[in-house]
Amino acid sequence: MTHLTEQFHIPREYHAACSRILELGQRHLRRLLKEEYWRDRHLEAIQSRDSNDHTYVRDDEYEPFEDTDAYLYNRFKRCIYHRVTRILKAHREKYRAFRFIIDTVEERKIRRVGWQQLRSRLFDSGDSPYIQWSNIETVVEQLNNHYDRHGRFPEAYTDLVDCPQPDDTVPFGPDSRGDVHDVQVTDGDVMVTLKAPDSLSPNSYSDWIEHEIRFPAHQRFNEMLEAGELKAPTLHSSEHGYTLDVPVDIPETPVDTTSDRVLAVDLGVKKQATAVVLEGSEDRKEESQIAPPNFVDHHAKDKLFRVKADAEGIDSRLAELRQQGKSHTEQFAHLLNEYRRTRRKERRLRDQIQHDVANQLVWLAAVHECETIVLESLGQFEAEETGGVTAWSISTWAHGKLLELLRYKGDLLGLDVETVNPWGTSRYCPRCGERGKTVKSPTDHTELRNGGHFYCPSCEYECDRDVVGAVNVGRKHLSGSRMETANPCVYTARGNHASFPSRRTCERVRSDAGTEEPEPVSVPGVQSAASSEQDPASGRQTRLSEYRSSSLSTIRSRAEGGLQQNQSRKTGLRCPSGSITRQCLLASTTDSHEMLPNPAEN
Repeated sequence: MTHLTEQFHIPREYHAACSRILELGQRHLRRLLKEEYWRDRHLEAIQSRDSNDHTYVRDDEYEPFEDTDAYLYNRFKRCIYHRVTRILKAHREKYRAFRFIIDTVEERKIRRVGWQQLRSRLFDSGDSPYIQWSNIETVVEQLNNHYDRHGRFPEAYTDLVDCPQPDDTVPFGPDSRGDVHDVQVTDGDVMVTLKAPDSLSPNSYSDWIEHEIRFPAHQRFNEMLEAGELKAPTLHSSEHGYTLDVPVDIPETPVDTTSDRVLAVDLGVKKQATAVVLEGSEDRKEESQIAPPNFVDHHAKDKLFRVKADAEGIDSRLAELRQQGKSHTEQFAHLLNEYRRTRRKERRLRDQIQHDVANQLVWLAAVHECETIVLESLGQFEAEETGGVTAWSISTWAHGKLLELLRYKGDLLGLDVETVNPWGTSRYCPRCGERGKTVKSPTDHTELRNGGHFYCPSCEYECDRDVVGAVNVGRKHLSGSRMETANPCVYTARGNHASFPSRRTCERVRSDAGTEEPEPVSVPGVQSAASSEQDPASGRQTRLSEYRSSSLSTIRSRAEGGLQQNQSRKTGLRCPSGSITRQCLLASTTDSHEMLPNPAEN
């Protein structure tokens, strides 16, 4: 099961009631953590606890509300129990890492010898617990800092890490029967009943007043309900005042996949992602590219750059006012509010880009029946020569949540997501395996470090550099070897350079696309924007298809158009509507016109 969440913003007239709910919950949550539950014995006990979150505190011998004067009804107490247990569970892996480190190394600052001992026991010992290496690194840094201040290691994890200060959140857990707490869907609307105290010191049950709030249910939420089961909501403060998150449990719906078929992805700057479908052969001696590459480009990318530039300009002005001693003025306060608003807008745009790119990649993998999405290891993108706008661009859609989103969305369809070391993926020829070079353009083979075209002097193969990178990512994964010894790729070896549709062809395709009868295609849980298929009639023709989706389904319309060879990377199919533009690229076949299989027929 996978959680999909819809957010509903609480109307302003209920903000006072929401404020009392959250403040009362925070007051008792922090009290319980400080007085009783932020202890190593509770972190130890929670390790093997997988039952309902609210039952751990309820089943404990400690009476949480014995000395409390305020009246709290039982369901509200369970909300607090739920939060206490969730906070303890959030620290249980780091607690295991703490115990593992303390039991492995001597009590001194952890340097080279200590790191070697940790690696040896974690990876070479057969009885070591499963602990993520990132948690080991985090706890080691905390231990070293503690040793610098006190000259010793702490006896307990709770001495190393201060008691958490949780944010304003109240999860309304289900009752003992598993029913959703005060959330119903009737007549196309979501009905929520919030029970809030009329003060921060309620004396009886009658001091808790029910507030019925009706939200219009959007089409996307209704489709989620048709596919899944409504779960308990969570109330929290947000930039909109207060927001109610209503989750829906969606069952996993695996799609048909083909063994050893992968969607290889190269992440870049000018094009956020270049995706190529590859398939390994039965004898494991070669790979086959079975569909034209796809460029994924988000329409909000340029807007994101502009918003970032605006925020940096406001930040510079704020720095000037600080230097002039005007940080107390109304002008400074106005600019500070504008800076925060612009940064929030930048964050929303970045998140939207990451979600849309992840949606498109998962959708492409589902359509082509790939069993795995393979991309370069995101943690290795930063290089010494990468800086400024380029480094920020890569981090915008390569780092952060993109890998997490791909895995989350891929799980909905039963798809795996793997990473490979990016070393050499843009330097070696996918046809002969020899080292190639980056050049200016198909007509100018002058070597250029930041060029967008790849040329191999050994076999004269050439193609878009990002396509070569994507193909090599797939070759590296399927071969399970270093780039120099990876298997060659069959389809890309048939052509000598990349070919793009002309703008005249694109305009004709778009004008013809509206006259065709749409054909529905269902892909649960994935949104998409556009697609392209290879026309089997000719190696020089392609069938361009546009896919639209508001939520869990896509609509396909077909139109045909020829490909014309262009010598510029700036020409390509750019669809003006939708959140993502996909540009489809087809390697030309100067020696022969090889027939590509239609993905729908595989």
